[in-house]
Amino acid sequence: MFRQLFVGSFCALLASGTACNHSLIEPGQCTPGSRGCDPGGEDPRGGPNGPDRIDRVGPGQPSGFDPKGEGSSGVKLDDKGNVVLDPGNFATMTPIIWVANSGEGTISKVDTRTMKEVARYVTAPGGGADPSRTTVSLTGDVVVANRALLSRSNKASATKIAGDRSGCIDRNGNGRIDTSEGSGPGAAIPWPAGQMHSPDECVLWYTELGAGSVPRAAGFDAGVGELETHVYIGLWATREVVRLRGKDGAIVKRINVAPAQPYGLVLDLDGAVWVQGTGTLVKIDVKAGDQVKVLGSIPCPYGIAADSRGFIYTAGATCVSRYNPATGRWDQVDVPGATFLRGLALDQKHQVWVADTQVGMFHIDAMGANMVVKRSIPIGQADGSGNNVGAAIDFDGNPWVISYSESKAYKINPANYTTQAVEVGTTPYTYSDMTGFQLRNAGAPAGFFRRTFEGCGPHTRWFDLDWQIMAPPGTEVTVRVRFAKSPAELMNAMWVQVARVPPDQGPVRLQVPQGASPDYMQVEISMKSADPKLTPILSSLSASYSCNLG
Repeated sequence: MFRQLFVGSFCALLASGTACNHSLIEPGQCTPGSRGCDPGGEDPRGGPNGPDRIDRVGPGQPSGFDPKGEGSSGVKLDDKGNVVLDPGNFATMTPIIWVANSGEGTISKVDTRTMKEVARYVTAPGGGADPSRTTVSLTGDVVVANRALLSRSNKASATKIAGDRSGCIDRNGNGRIDTSEGSGPGAAIPWPAGQMHSPDECVLWYTELGAGSVPRAAGFDAGVGELETHVYIGLWATREVVRLRGKDGAIVKRINVAPAQPYGLVLDLDGAVWVQGTGTLVKIDVKAGDQVKVLGSIPCPYGIAADSRGFIYTAGATCVSRYNPATGRWDQVDVPGATFLRGLALDQKHQVWVADTQVGMFHIDAMGANMVVKRSIPIGQADGSGNNVGAAIDFDGNPWVISYSESKAYKINPANYTTQAVEVGTTPYTYSDMTGFQLRNAGAPAGFFRRTFEGCGPHTRWFDLDWQIMAPPGTEVTVRVRFAKSPAELMNAMWVQVARVPPDQGPVRLQVPQGASPDYMQVEISMKSADPKLTPILSSLSASYSCNLG
């Protein structure tokens, strides 16, 4: 009884005011070797005792799950109170757009909310690789295709860059991540010629694709659960689509798509790859062993995109076309006032935003049976020479267009069509998915749940983290933790991944990183699914620890 009162009193004394739902592990509750505690025996990490407290979260526990608490995003509760994915929630995207600077050989990382360039990276050894097409994974990493169009050198390649520091690699072992920060060409860390690994430790891999192959298309798949993440690169000159392994850039397969010469590609809600090849539409049915189907001519060939209904869209010349795979039918709308339509993107409401070389951007409503032109949006220079190229949708649902001649990226407010600009590198020539919205919009949901566990000050000794998670085939869950002295300081603490489900199962032993304070521990359960109809299910989460008050 005294012990129970003591714990309650201690919780009341904690300064943060966070709800405290500790349960005591009594001497008779478990035996040595049981999950979560080791009473009276030797702590396997060297202490005299095992954990004597455990916090449990979930249905039927003192604390239920809060799908919106602590920045949790892209998740909701099912009818039993478990955490599941919310396919209609795009908030898990980071507010970042990646703009490839063709003339400079770099890629700019731009915060779409602050409208500031936060980093710039050289995309190949020696620079000058003519980067263009981009694609962003469900985890926020980017792969950029380097065309090497002018030199036709072995710089024709693909390069992967981590979306945030937690995915970077300390290759030189100096205990920190050496990476680009800030704006302008001086922010990019030089990449010496002949050096396969960039000195920038957020540049993860570099894969050569063959001199003169001219990579002109790129797209990530959902690649979760038992499915490894892959990225597809279309090679214009060789009429191929190359499948690269997402984790290391290894070439897994080359797929012949002749007669098409890939100029753009997109993945649909079933994971099939659709290639726009200089006027020819090709489908690679990945689930059918990469069966290639040549579907004939495209009415408006240039840019390509897909929506959550499975429709494929293209734009080119002065029209936009839409293909229904179920019927094999094309719909088309002519765009009055257009000069030459290029990249296009679709938002969550089936609105098409298409870049026009001189005008800027057009808004087209594709919700109904017939597409309807809504508005032209002037972008860039008053004389109409902005040379606008790619289009994208950001974290907040705002369309973007890239101005090649101005070296700027423009954000459009879809409610009133006002614009804001941010300067990027020289002559940006970016197509494909610059933000990650396309991959999610086509049907690959992702989300994360966060919960902070409050210890007992600097004397806290964390032991085990346990959970009940069901991850059906085609889904994946990663578990990360971070520690800090206060909830505010948690926001800047480094994440440490402790498990991936499948294959890992709980519990896992916790270890506070050297130099970190053990007062608070935040847990992140990150969920992904390759199929919008499937979701992992988190039904319980618990952490055990002890308080050595001396």
